[in-house]
Amino acid sequence: MKIWRKALRRFTHNIFNRLFLISSITIVVTVIVLIVTITKYYSDIIIQKEVNINNRTLERVEDYVSDKDLDIKKSIRDLYINEGLIDDISFVLHNGYVDYLEYRLDKFSQNKSFIPDNIETYFTNYFGQDSELNAISICSLEDPTIEYLVVNNNIQWNNSIVDSDLILGNLVGQGIEQVAEESLPSQRKLKNTITIKKIINNPVTLKNIGEISFYFSTDRIDRILKKREGVSNSFFLLDRDGDIAYAFNNGVPISMLNQIKNETNETEIEWDSANYYVNTIANKGEFTYIGVIPDKGWAELSVIRGTMWILIISVIVIALLVTYSITFNYSRRIKTIVSVIRQVEERNLDARIPESKHKDELTEIAVNINSMLNELNIYIHQFYLLNIKQQQAELKALQAQIDPHFLFNTLEAIRMVAIVEGSQTSGKMIFHLSKLFRYSLQSNDTVPLYTEIENVNQYIKLMQFKYPNKLQVRFDVPSDVKQILVQKLILQPIIENYFIHGFKKDRLDNQLIIRVIELEDQINIIVDDNGKGMTEERLDQVMRYLETIENEEVQSIGLRNIHQRLKLKYGNAFGITIQTNEYAGISVILSIPKRGDRHV
Repeated sequence: MKIWRKALRRFTHNIFNRLFLISSITIVVTVIVLIVTITKYYSDIIIQKEVNINNRTLERVEDYVSDKDLDIKKSIRDLYINEGLIDDISFVLHNGYVDYLEYRLDKFSQNKSFIPDNIETYFTNYFGQDSELNAISICSLEDPTIEYLVVNNNIQWNNSIVDSDLILGNLVGQGIEQVAEESLPSQRKLKNTITIKKIINNPVTLKNIGEISFYFSTDRIDRILKKREGVSNSFFLLDRDGDIAYAFNNGVPISMLNQIKNETNETEIEWDSANYYVNTIANKGEFTYIGVIPDKGWAELSVIRGTMWILIISVIVIALLVTYSITFNYSRRIKTIVSVIRQVEERNLDARIPESKHKDELTEIAVNINSMLNELNIYIHQFYLLNIKQQQAELKALQAQIDPHFLFNTLEAIRMVAIVEGSQTSGKMIFHLSKLFRYSLQSNDTVPLYTEIENVNQYIKLMQFKYPNKLQVRFDVPSDVKQILVQKLILQPIIENYFIHGFKKDRLDNQLIIRVIELEDQINIIVDDNGKGMTEERLDQVMRYLETIENEEVQSIGLRNIHQRLKLKYGNAFGITIQTNEYAGISVILSIPKRGDRHV
């Protein structure tokens, strides 16, 4: 038991195993509930369908019998209208067949018409075209031995008599005055026959004088019932006394019929631990029509239920296999990701997650992790190089400054002496030079743009003291970009380069414009001059020089140093661009990200 518990805990420790277990239980329960519900619903539909078919079959049989009964009633009604015929019937029922023959001959001889008008011709004319009527029997109620039989279909009539030795009425109109007891109409046994009986009354006294029986073949009813498609069913036709006038039985207990109410309805009866669905049509003429479907007769329903359960098992197995395949695939991919992360933890930054063809969240995670590792490697490399470059630049600046602290303090002392002695210009130059030294001593790698421009302004003022009235300077810096962080000492070398290579000492119209343009995702710091300018060949040479990577220590903090620093910090899309301008000078453009962030 403990082993099973441990195995279960180990299995459920994996999140995908838990998902697989939960989804499997959900699938099994959902499919079973769904199929059971559908099966029950479909079973009810099948049962109701068969009950409706059974009811329509009963209605067809009832319509058939009702049509026959309607024809019989019409013939009886016309019989009463014909006084001669009713007299013939009354005579034969009181006197017998032999006396009736004499009576009929006398009556025919007295009749002026050559067409005989008697019982046989009447019923023959009425039912001669009805192939389902076997015979018509007129019996006396006072004397059961008297019967007048009119046979309409000899073959069917003879086949319907159970005992062939007692075949009666081989000839049309054969009457029997005295017969044996077993040959009496009441004792006669017929098969495949439905009998419809009508009482004959004396039209004067209204006294019952006899009974007319119409014997119909059941072939038509048999065809109706056999044509019925569906489950096995039984059909019964009960007369007024509750006796079975016709039966098409498929295993229904006859004793159960006594439990059926004589009314039109649909009901379910339990009998001998079995259920039966019963349709009844009553109060329609002389018969009650009963259709019975046994519960065990739902063969089609059993097949459907079996098919449904096979479908349940198949769907569950397929669903579980698909679910397991999906969860196993996700679990395997998660383990691969975890394995790569652990390799990274062990300082293997070259580890990468294999690419997957699936476009899902795990693929996105893998792509992001691989991208992060690539960026991390680039960041480490560039950060290291950037620090080296920065340290070299600062080292070079410190070397050029000799001892900045000592020099700064000495300059401050000289400035105070110059002011005391009345040399205002020398004091101001020393003041600006001191601010430049103080700015260079700051340890910050990045400063706000306005601070860098202020430092450049100090340098320009210092140079203006050196070359009075020979330089005009203009700053065009929008206020919303002044707080953007930039690298320190990226503008002064450009201005210094201008005074070395572009400034014209013999002219009074030297012009220097420092402006900032804000673009969509970057800003451009542009330094325009109207100095000596460059040829296109020289310009291309300088741009190629800026892109070369130094293999030795930096010897200056010139344009290439600034360009490489910008590329290392912000990416290859940023740096310095040099081009000629409309003032016949050059424009130096420094591009940096708008947010001033690193690209890594």
